[in-house]
Amino acid sequence: MFKDIRFTAIVSVAIGVMAVLLSGCASTAVGGGAGSAEKALKITIPGEPLTIDPTKSIETNGGAVIDQVSEGIYRRNADNKIAAGVVEKVVKPTDNKTQYTFTIKKNAKWQDGTPIKSADFVNSIRRQADPKTKSQQTTSIQYIQNFAAVNSGKQKPSKLGIHAVNDRTFTIKVTKPVPFMNYEFTNFYPIQTAAIKKFGSQYGTSAKTTVANGAYTIKGWNGSNDSWTYQKNKNYWDAKNVKIPEVKVTVVKDNNTAQNMFNGGQIDLTSLTGQYVKENKNNKNLVVTETGRNNYIYFNDKKKATSNENLRKAISMVIDQDQLANDVLQDGSVAANNIVPKNYAKDPKTGEDFTKEMGDQAPTNITEAKKYWAKAQTEVGKDKVSLDFLVDDTDTEKKLAEYVQGAVSKNLKGLEINIVSVPHATHVTRDFSTDFDICTVGWGPDYPDAQNFLDGMRSNNAINFSKFKDAKYDELMNKVDDTTKYNAEQRWNFEKQADKRLMSIAAVAPTYQASQAHLINSKVGGLKWDAMSGQSGKLQYAYWK
Repeated sequence: MFKDIRFTAIVSVAIGVMAVLLSGCASTAVGGGAGSAEKALKITIPGEPLTIDPTKSIETNGGAVIDQVSEGIYRRNADNKIAAGVVEKVVKPTDNKTQYTFTIKKNAKWQDGTPIKSADFVNSIRRQADPKTKSQQTTSIQYIQNFAAVNSGKQKPSKLGIHAVNDRTFTIKVTKPVPFMNYEFTNFYPIQTAAIKKFGSQYGTSAKTTVANGAYTIKGWNGSNDSWTYQKNKNYWDAKNVKIPEVKVTVVKDNNTAQNMFNGGQIDLTSLTGQYVKENKNNKNLVVTETGRNNYIYFNDKKKATSNENLRKAISMVIDQDQLANDVLQDGSVAANNIVPKNYAKDPKTGEDFTKEMGDQAPTNITEAKKYWAKAQTEVGKDKVSLDFLVDDTDTEKKLAEYVQGAVSKNLKGLEINIVSVPHATHVTRDFSTDFDICTVGWGPDYPDAQNFLDGMRSNNAINFSKFKDAKYDELMNKVDDTTKYNAEQRWNFEKQADKRLMSIAAVAPTYQASQAHLINSKVGGLKWDAMSGQSGKLQYAYWK
């Protein structure tokens, strides 16, 4: 999901950088010693969540909370592999790989001790697809039979291809074989039916309007405050293996504050960005993991200037992604020259990386950029153009914006970039209303297929914030999507053609592929991050050494 950094499921397919086992990352204790099994783990989160309704959340901070308090059909185990979550086992589809039948664990319960039932899944997913819910988190459920008709209001939610057989068994019918569906099932969450009836649209807006089924419950969050706790869910089906009974969470937006709190023993786990990663490069408590999250610039296709292909090319070509990553961000991120990240999608025939086969799709070329800008000035009918650049009010995004602003000012005379820095939640809201000239976008992977990134630019995709539309691109992506007609190798070739088309007209301007950097108390073990991991990791696997 775009602003969401919920990096979701990973199975046995090797993706990019391998996980880093934090239990062996440091030899020096920080934060007050080993503690006992009952000691609370103290962590930070870089911002307040918009919602923790798992069927609505589409941003990073909400996803970080959902990772701890909710569990889907499948989950990621301690080794970041797909495993059974609420259901008994990972199943194989029937009916030409389009029908899934799940049985819920007998001991799967809500935090109040009531059993999780098939109706909780059925009602939750139907609610998610219902246009009245106005959920923008529909990427994972779009493959369900009749989703398009239901989501557009043409059919009732009851027509969606998810049905209860009995209290513990339910079925999901997809429209065609989906090779990465197991990944998506980690995002199929139940919501307690009674809670939906009681709280309606307010579900997930506070701790009191949320009913957990994951390893932890949430306490003390009123929807806007900057601290709360996770408490071990005694009714979680795998509660015996949750070693840390309480986690104290504090919103800390400033890297320097987070670093000082860690060094002072006030917190045990925090993330760092920018110069603070570089400053701590020799710190044994620092762990940096390359992720599959790619970042790029969107252009509002509804405005004359930013819909101009030559203007887009000009901006893209003055960005030196290597310089941006290595000299400006300095946080372990790497240059991105494609909408698809490096070390992520693999050729089904040769195993070659997608970006290696595609080559540099967003080259830096100042001479050509100036030519494209001259053409754009003629086509737009203006010698001077001023663009607002919407970014988060974070260190990384501010540095990115300042770099782009400087590169444009230096090389494209007459083109002015005005930085508009806003809180993450505001950014997300403005993204969905296309309230920007250009804006930063970050997209983290749900499954290891280039389609996961390319889909976002299809004209009918809800997360195509720019409203970009290109008939040739849509036609190619429709072929990628047709798994009944085309095999994996054919789909791969269509993905390459679609990517070539998208990047040749500079529909997006790639900037960098992100890393995750964490400071972690050396007495904490059990956590792993990989290319798809979320912000805080899965705390249910953490333990005190």
